[in-house]
Amino acid sequence: MADTHSLESLRRRFDGILHGLHHPPLGSSTALAEECGEVARLLLDHHAYGVPLNKDALAAELLDVVVCVCEIASLHDIDLDAAAAAKVEDLEERAPRWRDELAEALRRARGETED
Repeated sequence: MADTHSLESLRRRFDGILHGLHHPPLGSSTALAEECGEVARLLLDHHAYGVPLNKDALAAELLDVVVCVCEIASLHDIDLDAAAAAKVEDLEERAPRWRDELAEALRRARGETED
């Protein structure tokens, strides 16, 4: 049985649900930016202004981002599972170098102290 939650299966399912409702190409990228802005607003309100984080709202907005990404992938015939597999390989190769180069600076930026 196919994984019903793979990126490609989600993309196909969203395509079916939203058939005939897709944005034109520029509109899809604008919709993505708008949804990312909604995620950013929730996080800004929480981390900068102390508003309690509504995790359900954050989850919903993150999935709106996923829907937009899937729409863009459909418009441009991108296989998201293949792209994700390639990205995992890329990150596995690059992450050790980033860890060496950036780990200390990121710890400081997060306000963490060495034990």
